[in-house]
Amino acid sequence: MDRKKIEMKDKLEPQRLIKVAAFDLSKNITKPHKHNGYLELVFLSSTSGKHFIDGREAIIITPCLLVIRKDNVHHWELANPVNGFVLLVKNLFVSRSLDFEINRLIEGISQFDTIYLKESSTIESLLKMLAVEENKVCQEGLFKVILAKALEHTESAKLTKAVQQNLYGQFCGLLNNDVRVVNHVAYYASKLNTSPQNLSAACKKHANLTASEVLAAYIIKETKRLLFYTTKSISEVAFELGFSDKSNFSKYFKRYTGTTPKAFKKLQS
Repeated sequence: MDRKKIEMKDKLEPQRLIKVAAFDLSKNITKPHKHNGYLELVFLSSTSGKHFIDGREAIIITPCLLVIRKDNVHHWELANPVNGFVLLVKNLFVSRSLDFEINRLIEGISQFDTIYLKESSTIESLLKMLAVEENKVCQEGLFKVILAKALEHTESAKLTKAVQQNLYGQFCGLLNNDVRVVNHVAYYASKLNTSPQNLSAACKKHANLTASEVLAAYIIKETKRLLFYTTKSISEVAFELGFSDKSNFSKYFKRYTGTTPKAFKKLQS
């Protein structure tokens, strides 16, 4: 296949970061293409056919969820009528989220091309709710539940091997569950019985980020969450996140967000 001729599709309007729509029956047969910077989850409640993704072929057995990552080349041949929904999520929606667990769930679901569902009513109801929801916090909550419910239908052994047992998954687990974050990669590498270099290599492989960048992303999300949801002062937030100096904390936050904690807190009030 000549990759120079692969079509790049963008089904999301510039201002929308997440969208749910009923399956378009005119798109039951597609040509190989990629997506422009977004994750696509396709819920199929009834149809038959095949899905081809990066050269792998999957038989459609409904109900199921197709997982198309932003760098995948894919196409399908589905028999009409196709009943289902298409969920599109831009990278910016995930990066702006204050919920660090969403990253882990996406990492988990990205291990699969197809998830065959034992029952579909729950996910279908959640998708219908998300389709009409405009509140960003509610959108994040519904998206998180959809991911979590879909992963309930995967083989636990495969998921454990693919996500929970790799260094990146364990690192994210420590960040998400530790009572207090420590702004040193070496600290977490030690807890995982590995070197900072190995931990960074694992992060690079699974998330295309260094361990320092993963840690920074968590700290920034946690900072925003504390500033948004609590009445703690900036100094208190800085201390809770392992910064002894408020000035260094403000510089750190601005380096990754382009704004100061004070300006961010003021915008949320």
